[in-house]
Amino acid sequence: MGSKIHGKNGFPFRLGCTSYVYPEDLIPNVRMMAPIVDDIEIVLFETESLSNLPSSAVISELQEIQEKYGNSYTIHFPIDKKAASPYKQERRYFQEQAVKIIRLTLSLHPFAYILHLEGINEKANPSLQETWRSRSMETCKAILDSSEVKSSTIAVENLGYPAEWNEEIVSYFGFSFCMDVGHLWLYHYDWETTLQKYLQNTKVIHLHGVSHGKDHLSIEKNDLPPLKRLATEYLSTFNNVVTLEVFSEEATFGSIRRLKTLWEG
Repeated sequence: MGSKIHGKNGFPFRLGCTSYVYPEDLIPNVRMMAPIVDDIEIVLFETESLSNLPSSAVISELQEIQEKYGNSYTIHFPIDKKAASPYKQERRYFQEQAVKIIRLTLSLHPFAYILHLEGINEKANPSLQETWRSRSMETCKAILDSSEVKSSTIAVENLGYPAEWNEEIVSYFGFSFCMDVGHLWLYHYDWETTLQKYLQNTKVIHLHGVSHGKDHLSIEKNDLPPLKRLATEYLSTFNNVVTLEVFSEEATFGSIRRLKTLWEG
């Protein structure tokens, strides 16, 4: 069923999926999806006991697939450690993770690196916000100082707190935005005002369904009017990556199907 639904070169933007569409390892997922989408988000993790960081052999395979199908990659930094944690040791661990991943994947010429600045929630007062911003900037500077990555390739994702809180950091370092529309819907932010303000400097959009307080669902679960408005008013002029950030075959191909229906309509 799903393998017949293609989205490659079918939209104004580069359609993306995650590296967890099928319950398989990284390479089987990429091999199956590279002919179908334009970009694949490689979701990485590294804990003290478990890691899926690719070996040099896997990187070579990813390059071969890229050359064959013309797909790009976005690289999602691990989130098991908080980039803006109150604990310096945890921040340093995250910084070392990020630098290691950048060095490992530079040969793939990633379209973007997705960065979560975790370590704060939406109820934080201005004083806590300033402390979080200082810690975030420390981490961002350490990553840039220790790697050869182009700053605009790092895309800061909005989480549960307002996207505006990332603005000063993005501007200071010359980063870009990863605008997670699903998060804007989930936390009831004014998604249209946010997109109007930041879309010009957005490298990646994360799109996923939201229903009954849960996200990362197929966009088939969403009400149709907001999706139609998103497609016609914003995605129709967007030429960077739109990642369907869902993690199953059913949700991925259901979301592609819904997007194609919106475009054909």
